[in-house]
Formats: sequence, C-alpha cells, structure tokens
Amino acid sequence: MERVGKQMSWAFVIAASPEDEIGYIRSAYDALSSPLVLCADGGLQKAEKLGIPCDILIGDMDSGGGDGAKDVVRLPMEKDFTDTQSCLEEAAGRGCSHVLITGATGGRLDHLLCNLHLLEALEKKGVHGLIADRYNLVQLLESGSVQVPSCYRYFSILPIDEQLRGVTIRGAKYPLQDAVVRRDDSLTVSNEAPSGEVTIQVKEGRAFLIFSR
Repeated sequence: MERVGKQMSWAFVIAASPEDEIGYIRSAYDALSSPLVLCADGGLQKAEKLGIPCDILIGDMDSGGGDGAKDVVRLPMEKDFTDTQSCLEEAAGRGCSHVLITGATGGRLDHLLCNLHLLEALEKKGVHGLIADRYNLVQLLESGSVQVPSCYRYFSILPIDEQLRGVTIRGAKYPLQDAVVRRDDSLTVSNEAPSGEVTIQVKEGRAFLIFSR
C-alpha cells in the first residue's frame, strides 16, 4: 500500500486466518499513520511476530490469543458473531472512519466470504473498509475516479447483487459503456489500468472492487 495521509482515522485489524506469509501485514501497517490496532484472537500472534503493538485484543481465545495487548476484551466461546466482526464493531464505535483488515482471507472459505460481506456492515455505519492480503486489496465499489495502486496490476468488479446496471469503465484496457454485468458472468474480471487511473461508474447495484498483483 502507498502511504496514507493523517487526515483519516484508521483502524488496523489483524485476524487469525492461517497464512504462509505474513510480511505484507507489516507493510500494510507501516503505510498508515498511527492506526488503532485491533487483533482478533490469534491475530495477536502475528502482530507479535511482526513487532506491531496491539491496542485491543478481542476474542474467545480459541486460536491462541495471548497477553501482549494493552486492553483485552474476552468473548464467550459460544456466540452469534465472529471475533473479527467484534473488532470491526469496536473500531466503528471508537469513531474510526477507515478500517484495513488483514489476516482475513486464508483458511476457511466460510470465514473469507463472511469477512468480505462485513465490509457492507461497515459501510452502513459510515466506515470505509478494505481487506488486504499478500496478493489482493478488496473494497466495496463506489462510483467515481479510482486510483489503481501502483503495486497492483489487475482490477476486477464482482457483483454482489444479481446484476449491475449502467456499468461504465474508462481509462482501462477493456472499457465498458453503460453495460449490464451479471453475477454469474466473468465479464469484469481481470481488467488492467495502463495509466494507473480508471473511472468506474455503476448506476445500480453493489459490487466488490478487487485489486490484484
């Protein structure tokens, strides 16, 4: 990630999904300016390995946890929400305007899909959420000019709704004009932005915008 300005109030969440390589988490953390760091249970072990100070540890401690956080919120083992969701709600409740979630895409597919849709829950609270891993950066799609980060080559638009209407893409290798994009089709997967900036407009529908290396 490129360096992010100080005018935004960032939370940095480290989840406990299993990953073979976690160095990207340190790079993502270093790109932010003094974020509030929240670890979801075993995410604290990643933070400690990378030398990232944890402000708040939240979880039922079934995946390691630890005692290296400034504050600890212990959750019951049996509950109706994940440790990661609790971290996001804590960040929103503390007034953070942006949340970057890491350690959230490896391992179980059900947790991955859940974490993606938690971006929608954040958006309803007025918080802009992103999910990053070693290869990808994910956010909800908003119409307007989009700067493709220099470290990513591709971008894809994946509909959340059954279809998107009025999809226009300018400045990309594969442009579109007022198109309909269906959830069961791969039309908007693996596009490129030669100049590094594209304009994406969607008149109707929700989608994920994914940048990939």
